[in-house]
Amino acid sequence: MKKIALISAAAALIVFSGCSLNNSSNKVSNKKVEVTGIRKASLDKGSQNLPVVTYNNQAPIPGKVKPYKKSYVTAPPMIPHSVEGMLPITAKRNMCLNCHLPQNAKALGVTPMPEDHFIDNFEGGKKVRRVAGSRYFCTTCHVPQANLNPVIENKFESLKANAGF
Repeated sequence: MKKIALISAAAALIVFSGCSLNNSSNKVSNKKVEVTGIRKASLDKGSQNLPVVTYNNQAPIPGKVKPYKKSYVTAPPMIPHSVEGMLPITAKRNMCLNCHLPQNAKALGVTPMPEDHFIDNFEGGKKVRRVAGSRYFCTTCHVPQANLNPVIENKFESLKANAGF
């Protein structure tokens, strides 16, 4: 038993002393890295420097614009109207719910939230009466649709309907 403890201590000493050696190949570069991309800012800067969506005439009015076709079957639908004044969505404020809760959507003639938005993944897949916490922040999945010139070319191709999926 003492022999195993002694060997373990020796091995640990070798490992830790090897880690502390000054190795010239591990030097950190002092080069300044230029941030490129759409934002021109680091990712920890929040929503600063995001591209601004501008419309030719007026922003799309809820209920007056035809939604774009989904790129693929399970894609979340895009928001076919302006979200100006509706963001940010917080734990105490979600303007989307005013129209899209099932009980309100039918009366307003808009798309209701699907049933899966009321299944709480944080509570073991249990059906709940309120919007599930994992589905509350709509813009995590849904984005406003806009006919814009893309900043970056999109070469996405959906599966063909006859591919058996």
